Amino acid sequence: MGNCKNVDEIKTLLSSKKTTDVRKAAKFLQKNLMPELEDFVIDALQNELLRSQKSWETKCELIHCIGINDYKKATPFLECVANINEEFDTITNVAGRALIRVKRKDKSDVSELLKRLSTMGYSLGYGMLDALGYDKMQPNNEDIRTIIDAVWDFGKNIGKGFCDPRYGLVAACAGWEPSLVRDFLLHCIATGDVPVKYVAENSLKGKYVKLR
Repeated sequence: MGNCKNVDEIKTLLSSKKTTDVRKAAKFLQKNLMPELEDFVIDALQNELLRSQKSWETKCELIHCIGINDYKKATPFLECVANINEEFDTITNVAGRALIRVKRKDKSDVSELLKRLSTMGYSLGYGMLDALGYDKMQPNNEDIRTIIDAVWDFGKNIGKGFCDPRYGLVAACAGWEPSLVRDFLLHCIATGDVPVKYVAENSLKGKYVKLR
């Protein structure tokens, strides 16, 4: 990544016919924000969507890049993925997190999540809840109650081999009113998922941890 030094070089990578070059640019832009490259990133994503399924990893990196850079022009695409709401799909997961980021007014705004609470499938919900924790979002207390009530047992019957989709929410609880989240965190600890248990134990102490 150290070879990516300027805007023109990133543009070249984004327009490359090699999916590995595009992926390299997307990863760079996740750590080096360049608002001026919004159109180039969206064009790159459109090109990747025409490639074979083997480029799914590059698609995910581009969508992740879109969310981090707040490229709002990609909102219609993200909304389309969210509306399809595929149950078990990595791209849907990443799009869920990006959608929260491009639609919110600030880090207290969870209106997009609230809108989809009753309909979101595993992947979309997982991604949207991740945004809460990775970005340390701070909804108001009423919204916190609504979210926790809605996803109390979210993912309960998914089956073995799947991660607990409440991971991001559990992480976000570290910065929320303790009396609102205590019972939920204890409930999550009791479900036995090891990563969630670790994060929940720290959230009970009001401590944010480095997320995977």
